[in-house]
Amino acid sequence: MSSKKKESKKKESAVEALSGRAREVWLAGLGALATAEEEGNKVFSKLVDKGTDFEKRGKKQIDETYDEISGSYKKLEKKLKSTFNKAEDEIDENLQELVHKMGVPTQDEIKELTSQVEKLINKVDQLSKKVDQGEKKAAASSSASKTSTTKPTSSK
Repeated sequence: MSSKKKESKKKESAVEALSGRAREVWLAGLGALATAEEEGNKVFSKLVDKGTDFEKRGKKQIDETYDEISGSYKKLEKKLKSTFNKAEDEIDENLQELVHKMGVPTQDEIKELTSQVEKLINKVDQLSKKVDQGEKKAAASSSASKTSTTKPTSSK
């Protein structure tokens, strides 16, 4: 074999070796990409699962906190209403006592007095009618007795 052929075979073998090596590098890169994709999907799925769990725990904590606050608010609201009602009752009692001490009549007393005044008005009206009727009778009998006892006057 000639040296040219040997050199040519060496070049071919070197080219084949390089192209084989390049192919291996290429395939290794593709393998790395595929592995990254597979592992990336696994990591992504794990992150989604962890995020879902975290969200559930957070929502549960928020719901528990809301329930606690809501319960406390309702208790406080009930206590405040009770306190305000007691204070209002005390104020009403104090005002009524003060008004009574000042001699101002209550609504019930005013209603009773109004009823008594109306009854008195009705009695006065009845008595007034009786008096008017008595006066008319007296006037009628008085004028009847005058006409019977009067003498004709003579003219001079």
